[in-house]
Amino acid sequence: MERPASVVKEAVENSIDAGASDVKVSLFEGGKLRIVVEDDGEGIAFDDLPLAAARHATSKIRSVEELERIQSLGFRGEALASIASVSRFEIRSRRAEDETGGLLRIEGGETVLHTETPCRKGTRIAVEDLFYTLPARRKFLKSAASEWRRASSLVRDFAVAYPSVAFSESHDGKSGFTSAGNGDRRRVLLDLWGDECDLRSFEASSTNLHLECWWAAIPGRAKSQVTAFVNGRTVNDAVIRGAVGSLCRSMPGNWVFLFTLPPEFVDANIHPAKAEVRFRYPGEIFDTVQQAALNLSGGVPQVSPGAFSTSSAHFPGAGGGGRSPFTGESGGWRARSGWQAPGEERAAPGTLFARMEADPPLPETAEFPSAADEVGGGDIRFMGQLASGYLVFETGEGLAVMDPHAAHERIGYERMGRISRESVTIQGCAVPLPVAPSFSQSVREHRKGLEEIGFSFDERDGQLYLTAFPSLPGGMGEDPLRLLRSVLLEWTEDRQAPLEEILWKRLATAACGLSVKLGDRISPSEALALWRNLCECGSPWSCPHGRPTVLTLARGKLESFFGRE
Repeated sequence: MERPASVVKEAVENSIDAGASDVKVSLFEGGKLRIVVEDDGEGIAFDDLPLAAARHATSKIRSVEELERIQSLGFRGEALASIASVSRFEIRSRRAEDETGGLLRIEGGETVLHTETPCRKGTRIAVEDLFYTLPARRKFLKSAASEWRRASSLVRDFAVAYPSVAFSESHDGKSGFTSAGNGDRRRVLLDLWGDECDLRSFEASSTNLHLECWWAAIPGRAKSQVTAFVNGRTVNDAVIRGAVGSLCRSMPGNWVFLFTLPPEFVDANIHPAKAEVRFRYPGEIFDTVQQAALNLSGGVPQVSPGAFSTSSAHFPGAGGGGRSPFTGESGGWRARSGWQAPGEERAAPGTLFARMEADPPLPETAEFPSAADEVGGGDIRFMGQLASGYLVFETGEGLAVMDPHAAHERIGYERMGRISRESVTIQGCAVPLPVAPSFSQSVREHRKGLEEIGFSFDERDGQLYLTAFPSLPGGMGEDPLRLLRSVLLEWTEDRQAPLEEILWKRLATAACGLSVKLGDRISPSEALALWRNLCECGSPWSCPHGRPTVLTLARGKLESFFGRE
């Protein structure tokens, strides 16, 4: 047992093993004061209650052979005994066929009461003063809000994995997340992530396993939140993490992976907390995750070896991710334009700005202009727009290729930078906006700080609402909930920066959402205006996120490449 969430995990798994259809979890002071988990499962016989809390006693394994095919979530007989040894522990239970139930009370590992008592069908576990026998362990627990958020996140994960079980949670007497238990996993995810999210799903199979995968973007966040279950068991496994990290990098967001495979092909008995498993065929995990990632990103075929370095590969059309191919990092890059390398078949006339195939890499002599350079020497001519969206200019020094989205971001960012921080105003929401349950716990934990910088909230019947938010003059079209989420996520990941500085940064980079997109068609006059405005910026050659805005090919380098020096 490490923290209150560990107690919740073991108790909820026991409820699921007992066939419960309704599980209620209540915490007080983040679980440091009291934890209660009750269910309507099959219950425990009165005479078996002492065995339930005895070390290494379990009713879930009846033969040595069953250890090779573990199908229950619990099987060691250690959880309740461990909990009872470090807390004031109480368990009440009754089977459907029994007229009365039983009560067992243990304090610090010693049984103090075992008696019959009236109770409803099922089992109720209460844990008070967790770690009171281990003051050093108790001292290192986080705040009540932080411990509650961990436990709440775990309950919500179980609600996703077991949509046919109704889960409900409460903290300090206030109701939190609930699930209907009607078997609708999509509804559970929408309740957690918000009805407005772009929820996608995919199922993939291999010889020995089946994967059900769900994904939705997290606005304002570049890192993914991954939840994985193997045969109904929540795991944080290195094989799954590696597959997700390498294949799903281009689609940051909420990921849920539900793996199902024969129990003899997975070993769940290798980790003290059963948080990791060992697969007999780990390669199949990678293959099915790859199928899911490619499908959810639009079914883009695999990138050919050598086209990108391992660290920068990404799937086009997946909504971002991956490092820019123009950064000059190791691992060659392929231009999506119409030029040809010597020895290739020449493109048909008129296809220079229409080809979309991956072509050989540009010469290594391609370079960026420095901020001090006079690019183009004052003369600039717009040549056209590639099918991939990039703009091509002829300057007095050679050719220049512009990313219009990155350039427009830089222009908008510097314009907004001229607005002082004192210009931030508080704007009320026309209608209170509900905060998604998956995010509301973090908001509650940092509510005071958020209200100090201009956010306002209201809470009714356990639902948190956003009622006002900070804004710049003109509104800039920001989404209040997206702004709230991005500010808080960035702050919780980097506590070094003050919250008000992060808010200003998020408001300033609102220019990104208003910038032209890479695929937007741009007229010659708009392209020339974009070039002029970019050259007037203080830092014209990178966007606010650090991506390049312009790539130049000097005339001398072109002549050298084509052998016309």
